[in-house]
Amino acid sequence: MTRYILFFVFLSFFLSACNEKKTDKELIQEQIEVLQTAIEEHDRGDFMAVIDEQYSDKLNDSRSLLQKRLMLFFYRYKDISVYVSGTEIDLQQIRAEAYSQVILTGGSSLIPDNARHYEVKSCWKKVDDEWLLSCLDW
Repeated sequence: MTRYILFFVFLSFFLSACNEKKTDKELIQEQIEVLQTAIEEHDRGDFMAVIDEQYSDKLNDSRSLLQKRLMLFFYRYKDISVYVSGTEIDLQQIRAEAYSQVILTGGSSLIPDNARHYEVKSCWKKVDDEWLLSCLDW
């Protein structure tokens, strides 16, 4: 009988830990990771799912222009790696800004022939409990 009680206590503790609500900063960090993985895997669908309808960037790209630029990037570079570090998130209700250090490498074979470092500022907007990328500056 004691085993069953201990089992149910452990099970209820485990299930309550799994149901903890994530903070907005954690949700934004997860979205950044989705973008990172989508770029590395050449997954346009997953990437664009994180982009807000009113997206804009320093090149004055809209959401549709970003998608075209992304496809050209995927075509140009067979292998892409994205390294994101030092992300700091400034949260203001339903808007946020994230500042990250990003290294992007790409090449037509296994060895990258292009590598760049960027200081990236990303703007995020909360839409229906989901954080979407609304602007980008690098």
